[in-house]
Amino acid sequence: MDKNTYKIIILICFFLSGFASLIYEVVWIRMLVLIFGATTLAVSTVLTVFMGGLALGSVIFGRTVSRWGNPLLVYAILELAIGGYGLLIPKIFPHLVPTYQIIWEGFHHNFYLFSLFRFFLISVVLMIPTTLMGATLPVLGQYFSSYESQAGRYLGLLYGLNTLGAVLGAYSTGFLILPALGVDDSTLVAAIGNFIVGI
Repeated sequence: MDKNTYKIIILICFFLSGFASLIYEVVWIRMLVLIFGATTLAVSTVLTVFMGGLALGSVIFGRTVSRWGNPLLVYAILELAIGGYGLLIPKIFPHLVPTYQIIWEGFHHNFYLFSLFRFFLISVVLMIPTTLMGATLPVLGQYFSSYESQAGRYLGLLYGLNTLGAVLGAYSTGFLILPALGVDDSTLVAAIGNFIVGI
């Protein structure tokens, strides 16, 4: 396989990664709304944790990826881990209910403490997979940095294709995948995408 074909495959994989990530986000929001209620603050909390995890992964791996050896191997491991964790999360969410009830009973009268504990509860579950998702861009960026004269072009393509995948993933999940397949099978679709990319 020549280098150009190899690079195109990597770019397609990153598009699929963005698509899968937004399937997870939409599904997780739908599941957590059932626990926390369909309030603006509850949804905002989920989005904050999701985006915070992406930022954390980007910062941590952006600083350390150069020490990790083969960036494509690291990327494959990240995608497989995201897929595996994605399959676990629907099994974890129901176990949040008793803890959330305790938080509600103890702190619902104090808006700030209640919001803080809810944020922490969501973070415990979602911070790991979202951090792994955030790590994927700097890891692939490290790979394409070896193409010095075209590194900027490829980084732009990576970001653009991942974002396009995310947009299409969010739209498809909200209007097509989730209504047709439900939570469990939608999660399975996303995980299969991660596994295909990782393999």
